[in-house]
Amino acid sequence: MTDTSTSREAGSTLLRVRDLDVAYHRPRRRGGDLHAVRGVDLTVHRGETVGLVGESGSGKSTIGSAILGLVPATGGAVDFDGADITHSSRADRQLLARRMQVVFQDPYGSMNPAHTVGDTLSEALHHNLGLPADAMRERVLRALDDVGLPPGAARRYPASFSGGQRQRIAIARALVMEPDFVVCDEAVSALDLSVQAQVLNLLARLKRTRGLSYLFISHDLSVVRYLSDQIVVLYSGRVVERGPASQVADKPGHPYTRALLAAAPVPDPVIQRRRHAERLRTLSATPTPGRTSKGCDFAPRCPFAQEACWSTVPELVDHGDVAVACHRYDEIVAGPVNSLSTQGTP
Repeated sequence: MTDTSTSREAGSTLLRVRDLDVAYHRPRRRGGDLHAVRGVDLTVHRGETVGLVGESGSGKSTIGSAILGLVPATGGAVDFDGADITHSSRADRQLLARRMQVVFQDPYGSMNPAHTVGDTLSEALHHNLGLPADAMRERVLRALDDVGLPPGAARRYPASFSGGQRQRIAIARALVMEPDFVVCDEAVSALDLSVQAQVLNLLARLKRTRGLSYLFISHDLSVVRYLSDQIVVLYSGRVVERGPASQVADKPGHPYTRALLAAAPVPDPVIQRRRHAERLRTLSATPTPGRTSKGCDFAPRCPFAQEACWSTVPELVDHGDVAVACHRYDEIVAGPVNSLSTQGTP
């Protein structure tokens, strides 16, 4: 694996996903194979957070799992620090665990309630690095301090901590390996808003102090916007929009991205009612992940779909700093969305 000073410079490419496909085999009577991810490209640079956003079933967690080697890729490639890790062996994955870690949504479900926090954090160090006891203890205490927990937390059991504290422990477990890259898979979605903000601030601080790079996976565009430098919007296994976080979240160009933005709560009740109405209008139908279609996967749910949307899959086209896969992008960004025609919808 590349280990040069040039490759480790801030801003250099750390992770590149190229034309990634992930399919799950299903019997023909159930519709055949399910294509959870189709032709996805994304890049994470050193010191950068890339937010991956979409509804449940969009394929975002599958991408994270494919990067980590938890599910096999059926097409495309995953490069990490210049090396192809798509089909890495178990031994290679054990080495990669020193540089790639993950924080899941449910920290308690991934901890052994019979083990102390110190034992939980030391386990990965023992199996992957074989460090002596003193070195492991030093790393554990440093990781706990980095996430705002006292040294005494190492002697306690998971059940004695709150949900937010458990998520901090899960982050500490990732930090003890001193990784370069962390996948955060819905890492704050199970937390209440105040605790969610604390954990997001913690992740942002660790990014600055440790130089971490994140793939931050969430269904909430407003949460992704807070932490991310770049945002990738996923629908039915395909990328429909990507670009700088400020542009994607503040001036979305795809109808689906607009609907995700409308789902985020705001304090103004007038704006909230308008957003709620737009979300209901746009996301009125149920998505069908990985379905086979001659046209745009979002067409059955899109209030602006026309004949071309049902017959041709839109390509991901660059529009300045952003890329959008929508036949009607120019019309959507040119004027009020509500004035768009829906003629041509079957």
